[in-house]
Amino acid sequence: MTDPYPIDYDLTGYLETAPDPRALPPHDGPPAARSVDDYYRALVPELRRTSPALAYPYLVPGAHYHALWTWDTYFTGMALPDDYFDHEVGSLRNLLAHTSEGGRPPSRIDPDGAADYQHAAQPIHAAWSLSILDRSGDTELLRELWPTLVRLRAWWDESTMSRRGLHTWVRGSGTGIDNDPAIYGRSGDTVALVDVNCFHVRELTAMAVLSTRLGIGEPGPWQERADALRAAINTYMWDDQRGTYFHLDLAPHTWQTFQQLTWELPLLTQTWANLFPLWTGVADQRRADRLVTEHVLDPYRFRSRFGLRSTPADQRFYNNVAMANPSNWQGPVWALPTALTAYGLARFGYRSEALSLAKDLRDTFTRDLAATGAVHEYYDADTGTPLAHPHFVSWNLLITRLADDLVASHDPTALC
Repeated sequence: MTDPYPIDYDLTGYLETAPDPRALPPHDGPPAARSVDDYYRALVPELRRTSPALAYPYLVPGAHYHALWTWDTYFTGMALPDDYFDHEVGSLRNLLAHTSEGGRPPSRIDPDGAADYQHAAQPIHAAWSLSILDRSGDTELLRELWPTLVRLRAWWDESTMSRRGLHTWVRGSGTGIDNDPAIYGRSGDTVALVDVNCFHVRELTAMAVLSTRLGIGEPGPWQERADALRAAINTYMWDDQRGTYFHLDLAPHTWQTFQQLTWELPLLTQTWANLFPLWTGVADQRRADRLVTEHVLDPYRFRSRFGLRSTPADQRFYNNVAMANPSNWQGPVWALPTALTAYGLARFGYRSEALSLAKDLRDTFTRDLAATGAVHEYYDADTGTPLAHPHFVSWNLLITRLADDLVASHDPTALC
C-alpha cells in the first residue's frame, strides 16, 4: 500500500516527539496467565478506586489510567462481576454530580475531583441509568438521578441541535474516537456525526423507558423524539448509492441567490462510527444488509483477520501507527468496535459472522498474551501486532462474555 499521507506530513517527526504508548504503564502485570479470562480476572481488582474528593467509589480503565472516564466505565461495567456493581453505580453518580449547572457533562473526573469540561462526555447517561435500574431495581436512586438526566438532555438540545433535527458535536475533539477525520482538527460543532446521533437515539429511548418505569412525566414525547431522530438519520445520513451512512457538514448556509438550498453535504470519510446504526438498531434490515455485506465483511474494508478495523483499509488516511493523544482509531483493531459491531451483526441475523469476528479478536488477545504476557489497547489490523498500552482492561473485558452473549442472542448493552 502506498503512503496515505501527503508529502508535507511529518509522520517521522511526530513519532520522535509524541509520547510512546508502548512504554506505558510501568507495570509488571499480573502473574502469568493460562488464558485471557485468567489474565483479566487477576487485573480487574485494580479498577476499583475511592478518593476523598469523590462522594462515591468508582472505576478506572486500567493500564496507566487513574481518572474516571465516561464511556470506558459504561462499557466496562457490562462485563464486570456483580461485586463491582457499587463502583459502577458510584461512577455514574460521580459523573452526574459533576454535571455543570447548565447541564454540560464532564468527560473525565480526576482523583482530586477536578472535572474535564473542555471535552463533553458521550451522550450515554440515560442508557447507563436504565442499565442500573434493570440490574438493581432501585427506583428511588433513579428518581434521584432523573432531574440531572433531564437537565443533560436540555443542554444537548440547546447546545447541539441543528438542521434536519440532527445533533452536531461540541468541538473538534472528544467523542472518544479521538482522531476521526470528520472532526479531528475541524470545527466539530458544525458536523453531525453518525455515532453521536445514534447515541442520542438511545438516550431519548432510554428516557422514555425510564419515564414509564419510574412513573415520572410522559414517556410519549421522549419516544417521539427518538423516532424522529432515527428517521432523520436514515433520511439525511444514509447514502443509497454507496450503501452506508455518512457524517454531514452542517456549517451554516450563508449565501444563496435564486436556488433554494435543499441538500446537506456528506463527509466522505469512514470509520467504525459510520457503523453505529447496526449496534443501535437505527438501521432497518435493508440498510443493515448493505452495511454488513458491502462494508463490514469486506476484507479490503472493515474486516480484518484480527478483528474489526476501526477504519476501512481503503480510506486514504488508513494507518496502523502506534500513538497516544490522540489514540489511533484510523485503522487499528480495538475491542470496542469489534464487540459492538458483533452485537450489531447478531441483531440483524448475522450471528455466525458475529461469532467469527469475536473468535478472531479473542485469538488476537490470546496470541498477544502468549508472546508478551499482556493484552494491549489496540492492534495493527494488518499484522495483529500489539501497538499501545499493555495491561489495558476497560472495554477489552467484553471479550470474556462476547461469544456466550452471541450464542444466547443476548446484548448486555441493549435497552430493555
